[in-house]
Amino acid sequence: MRHDRLVLILLWRELVAGLRAMRRRDLASIALGGGGLLAYAIADVVVALHAAAPKLRNDQLLWMLGLPLVLAVLGALAGNAVSGLCLRRAFAPFLKALPLAAGRRRRLAGEATLVLAGPLVLLVALSVGFACAVIGKPLAPTWGLSAAILFALGFGTAALWRLRRRPRLLLDEEARAVAPVGRPWLRRLDRARPSWLSSWAWNLPAGHIRPSWKLAAAGLLLALAAILGAWASLAGRSAAPAAIAGLAGGILVFMLSLRCQPLGSPVLRTAPIGFVRVWLRLVRLPLQLSLAFFLLPAGAALAAEPSAWSVPVASGLWLLVLNGAYAVFGAYFLNAPFVAMLSFAGALAYASYETLEYGRTVLIGLAALVFFLWHRTRQRYRNG
Repeated sequence: MRHDRLVLILLWRELVAGLRAMRRRDLASIALGGGGLLAYAIADVVVALHAAAPKLRNDQLLWMLGLPLVLAVLGALAGNAVSGLCLRRAFAPFLKALPLAAGRRRRLAGEATLVLAGPLVLLVALSVGFACAVIGKPLAPTWGLSAAILFALGFGTAALWRLRRRPRLLLDEEARAVAPVGRPWLRRLDRARPSWLSSWAWNLPAGHIRPSWKLAAAGLLLALAAILGAWASLAGRSAAPAAIAGLAGGILVFMLSLRCQPLGSPVLRTAPIGFVRVWLRLVRLPLQLSLAFFLLPAGAALAAEPSAWSVPVASGLWLLVLNGAYAVFGAYFLNAPFVAMLSFAGALAYASYETLEYGRTVLIGLAALVFFLWHRTRQRYRNG
């Protein structure tokens, strides 16, 4: 057929174009530096597995419940992300002129999702099998195969559910074709110059927030987490639970609400507006939402243990630092907020692990990484 493998071709061309747009020294630094870090991380994991091998081999709850559940959840998340990536290519606006029905586009996206699933399933099988071999678990290849099957089941279930739904891109176009739904709640918060920037990043028409079950579910879960953290502190007369809940929930709200796509707009980059001003303007509204969430658990922590006022204050300061660091990651990974979240979480987890061994000097490396990403993002905004 004439349009077979269309989505795969688009993804491949995007990858090649992205690699060609990078300078050779950047590619070399990524390959050499990333390869070295990967080898070091694998060696660290092997040492940790060797140290905990007797406990891991005999933990039946881990092998019967914990590992299958984690693999299924990871597979579902990966399936949802990969299928969404393929659907966005299949229903791209510049492909509207092609004589392809919606069902045919879904099938093309499904074929691309299936092809991309292969390397991920193989990676899971090799990783679990290798970990079992390191700790001396009997039948390591069988465990690797079982892990691949569980991951594939989660991946396939989420991908099928996403592919069978009506594409969100079409729904968004229909919603923009009619009058905006909802009240302009962001009018006062999003009118600072350059005005309506956050609404532009979120695809909201003039600040009108469209109600949806996803927005309601996210709000309900975050409110429940804040209430549980506050209740734990008030019941135990300790400031720590609420402060931790406020910190974790605050950074999660910031990560979910930050969108930096306008930084890549040629119209905005050619306007007489500096990078720092635009970046701060994009960060402003997510930061307000993050601090608004943080106030309830912080107030409960202060009420539960007034003498420990330094705990919520320190949590608030750390929240600002983490929000600033993630804002740099979000701006660097311009159109891929999910990749930005994974990269930020991985960098934090790795830095936290290394601080146990080498102390807080590791944080200097994390700060250097954030500064490097900031410098590269600023250069890209100026030079394209």
